Amino acid sequence: MKSSCLHHVLAAALLIGTASAQPAPIFAIPITGQLANGHAAAGQATGYDNGVGEFWVAFPGSIRCTGSWSVRDPNPTIVIPVACGSRLKGEAIVTRQAGLMTGSAIVALSNGQRGQFVFGDLTYEQAFGQGRVRTR
Repeated sequence: MKSSCLHHVLAAALLIGTASAQPAPIFAIPITGQLANGHAAAGQATGYDNGVGEFWVAFPGSIRCTGSWSVRDPNPTIVIPVACGSRLKGEAIVTRQAGLMTGSAIVALSNGQRGQFVFGDLTYEQAFGQGRVRTR
């Protein structure tokens, strides 16, 4: 009987440990930028050991946008679907520099808004100059 109870306790512990296992982050890098209307935004891109990358960008007092990509994709330019809440969608065209940890993104949302963002060690001015985002 004791052996049977121990078996059930070990099986339950194994199931709990497996269910709560989360992928471990392997990197996290900052994102900054703005929409064409001048609204600034900031966020973070995080890569996980399971090969998934996730990002979020928040506009203070407004929306939060998210997306995901494969961190194992070796291409310098990738397109990432973007979701901002349940109704607003779009895509980000991301251009990564050597090492894939620094780069820029041009974003177009379904409401017509456009934006430009940088991540890693690149500054906004290095990528886009001093001017505001052009919409057309």
